[in-house]
Amino acid sequence: MLPLAIYCAADFEWATRGRIPTSAYLIGIPLAILGPIILAWILRGKEIWQLVVCAVWTTAASLLPTYPFHGGLAPRLAPYLWTAVGSIGLITWGLREDRMERINLGIVGFGLTILVFYFSSVMDKLDRSASLIGLGLLFLLLGWFLEKLRRRLVARVEGPA
Repeated sequence: MLPLAIYCAADFEWATRGRIPTSAYLIGIPLAILGPIILAWILRGKEIWQLVVCAVWTTAASLLPTYPFHGGLAPRLAPYLWTAVGSIGLITWGLREDRMERINLGIVGFGLTILVFYFSSVMDKLDRSASLIGLGLLFLLLGWFLEKLRRRLVARVEGPA
């Protein structure tokens, strides 16, 4: 699902502008979504609901508004909120199944979401020195907080030593 998420988030419009034949697109995307779900159903049985939620989240990500934004605040914040929700969902999934790599990926995704938001929405509204000072503080505080949170969550998965 991770390659599909990256594809949908980064290059959805490229595929829909005619560079990929429509028939290949209409066959490829359902196969990319249904293939992992069918494989998970075969391997995991009824425990595939998390993967179905992930597939719905990934598909809906491709429907979010893209640049240039026209309108209010909601279209500008939608991609950031959506990726933050997905990161938190990945962390929750990792906690539910005791999988450290999902927790780590979720923490990285959340941190990257905040950094990209800062670069694209906050940094251009400040002068250079204020934005760089803010970026340094953001790196320090965000890194400290996310690492502290990650260690606590991973410790919960690993259990008492």
